[in-house]
Amino acid sequence: MLEVDKLATLRAVLAHGSFSAAAQQLHLTQPAVSRQVSQLERRLGVQLVHRTQRGVYPTEAGQLLAQHAQAVIDRLSLAEAELAQLAGLHRGSVRLGSFFTAMVFLSAEVAMVLGDEHPGLAVVDDLVDRDEAFARLARGALDAAIVFERDFEPAAVPDGIGIVPLFDDPARVLLPAQHPLATRETIRIRDLGGETWIRAHGGPAARHVDHLLSQHRLDPAILTAGHGEEPIEAQALVAAGRGIAIAYDLNLIINPGQIVARPLSGCRSVRHVQAAHLPGQHGPAAVAAIKALRQIGQRHARAQLSQAKA
Repeated sequence: MLEVDKLATLRAVLAHGSFSAAAQQLHLTQPAVSRQVSQLERRLGVQLVHRTQRGVYPTEAGQLLAQHAQAVIDRLSLAEAELAQLAGLHRGSVRLGSFFTAMVFLSAEVAMVLGDEHPGLAVVDDLVDRDEAFARLARGALDAAIVFERDFEPAAVPDGIGIVPLFDDPARVLLPAQHPLATRETIRIRDLGGETWIRAHGGPAARHVDHLLSQHRLDPAILTAGHGEEPIEAQALVAAGRGIAIAYDLNLIINPGQIVARPLSGCRSVRHVQAAHLPGQHGPAAVAAIKALRQIGQRHARAQLSQAKA
């Protein structure tokens, strides 16, 4: 494989017609320039330049190699410029994994924060759960991910994955807008013992409801609906007056005119919203994404603090 620095030296020699002029441009000594051209000739087994008292001129082989050298150097210069754009975040993308409601709400905030600072940077979103987020981060398929961990169900983090706490997303009780308890500022779980609770068929959301009922020794009527980590089917049933449900604040996507969401008193139940990344990952897009997520997390934490004080 030909060395790029020697090709650049040959190009400079032929452009200036002189070893000494090329040496001055390249900040080398004249013997060093002459030696590099000679090494190229020995490597290729052909004469590349005519050395005369009136200057240096290319042979046919030298002219051909100089043309290729110019193309190689031009492409390297283009690559260097494009890499500088990526490093400066003037172009490129952030590959962000998110859980469902984070994709609905938080990803748009990430795009806005990054857009203000780096207009050429795009956010490429993908729907992932916690385990898949960790797996894709580990193999380099994501730059960062938004994940969550329920307070009653601590979850392990694989070696090599870093977690940045963003904010706590509190649980809310969802009531039909016309429910007698809807006028209260906060609601005690024990006041919901006679209600029909809408619970997912299984999975983490169902375990959350089971945990609350067990903790407060309630045994209400249960209506099952929905699956997965963030079932939204329950919200449609609440809006229809079929029962009450428990959801996290960030989960609420149904028309607020049909559903009232109230804090739970005497019961702290939250999920911890987090950013996941590779601590050794110093790519500019990943660094920018984590910085943006920290800003968004601080904003949400301040907003929740203000609501709590109010």
